[in-house]
Amino acid sequence: RFEEDGLRVMRAVRFASELGFEVEPKTAAAVHSESGMLERVSAERIAVELNKTLVGDGAGRVLEEFSDVFCRFIPELEPCIGFDQMNPLHCFDVFTRAVHAACAAPPKKDLRLAALLHDVGKPRCFTVDESGTGHFYGHAAVSEQIARGVLRRLKYDHETVRTVTTLIKYHSYQPEPNERSVRRALNK
Repeated sequence: RFEEDGLRVMRAVRFASELGFEVEPKTAAAVHSESGMLERVSAERIAVELNKTLVGDGAGRVLEEFSDVFCRFIPELEPCIGFDQMNPLHCFDVFTRAVHAACAAPPKKDLRLAALLHDVGKPRCFTVDESGTGHFYGHAAVSEQIARGVLRRLKYDHETVRTVTTLIKYHSYQPEPNERSVRRALNK
């Protein structure tokens, strides 16, 4: 039935996230094999299903299980999957860390979109120092630009694009623990 309407691929994933059930193995295999049908679905309709999927209680599980489906309309996530950060501060690959961040955020569309995309620029900024430790200098700005492109391509409204990209831009910012610095951060 996925061949009749490509949006059914996203709906299967969304229902699993919202309702917390496992997708039956043959149906899951069809979701993976028919994910190319999403190319025939409008960006706006995909965005609606993505929003509902991200705020579901099972979002983390479906993001990991169906990462190939999400990469169909956000191909910028693909380099993040399995990308070893080579840093003792990060025990997960870039994609898994983003999934964990998204699930740790309150179930609000803008927050979970920002968390999912906040490190999408890391693979482009990766460097290794002489001790073999990985670094991602400037990744927040690169991630902001990539996320802006993703959100525009998926036809998100201007306010969502502004909110999500602002959160991504400042996600590494750490104000000094004093009133002046905190006020400045809040103004940003």
